[in-house]
Amino acid sequence: MDFKSISSLISKSNKIFVSSHINPDGDSLGSSYAVYHLLSQLGKDCMIINHSPLPKMYNFLNKENIFHEHNSETAAFIKNSDLGIILDIGDFYRLGDVALLLDEIENIELLNIDHHNITDLKKFDYNFINTKSSSVGEIIYELVINEFENYLSKEILEGIYIAVLTDTGSFKHNNTTELSHLIAKESIKRGVDTTKIYQSIYENSSRSRIKLLGNVIQNLKFDCNNQLVWFGVNQDMIKEVGGSNEDFEGFTDFFRSINGVEISLMLYDLKGKVRISLRSKGLYKVDELAKQMGGGGHPYASAALIEGDFSEVKKSVLNLISNYINQTNK
Repeated sequence: MDFKSISSLISKSNKIFVSSHINPDGDSLGSSYAVYHLLSQLGKDCMIINHSPLPKMYNFLNKENIFHEHNSETAAFIKNSDLGIILDIGDFYRLGDVALLLDEIENIELLNIDHHNITDLKKFDYNFINTKSSSVGEIIYELVINEFENYLSKEILEGIYIAVLTDTGSFKHNNTTELSHLIAKESIKRGVDTTKIYQSIYENSSRSRIKLLGNVIQNLKFDCNNQLVWFGVNQDMIKEVGGSNEDFEGFTDFFRSINGVEISLMLYDLKGKVRISLRSKGLYKVDELAKQMGGGGHPYASAALIEGDFSEVKKSVLNLISNYINQTNK
């Protein structure tokens, strides 16, 4: 699959839905925003439909109410679509309820655009994957420049910029490319308010988030000669500060910054399941760990969802990481 083939596929389709993974992040949302505005300019009947609600920090993207949660109304749109453009999922079933609906439908073509290695490619009719891209946003930028350059707008660049900004850790991570900076330059040139975007995403914390962060800091644990920092989160902790599930997003990245730490781990107790978030400074590739837990992601940012009691999962995950570090250092 190349950009010209994607262009042809879009051109022949009239009704198109765009979707991404549960608990969407800046890359999935920014890329979806950019694709939506491209499709709208092309005169397509299009809709962004996700399993999860839009995180509050990204409300500024939804002034025109273009982001929709999966429900009976949006399900009808999907069933009548010619094409589904699926972005940044890593795994088909990370689409959540949207994936379950698509399993029941046979007459919709699905285009997968991703920068993750994905195992279930057969779920899609078409795949465009570039693991060297910092983000799906970079891929969308290249698609627009190569096939739809005359349609490159401030709105499209805004979405792409958000995707690149967030997946590169504000251009700090080692997945940052020359193209990442070129996109930033072009965005500023076209009038994208990069300062406002940064403040909306990174300088907009609620009081409950800061309280929760303080409580987590007091209970941080260090293992593996202090190369591993880890912490647990549960609903009682969130209720105690009057917060929400969005309040702990970014904590794993924050604790990675501690001197001497190489891996940061969060375990979120979902009562019967545990959500695992892993971050690495670069010495260890946490996607290898996540794959052993049934998850995936990038070498330096990965996740998994494990069924089981919290204490048992915690013990298993800590043992797995400890063994991995020991084996790597042999």
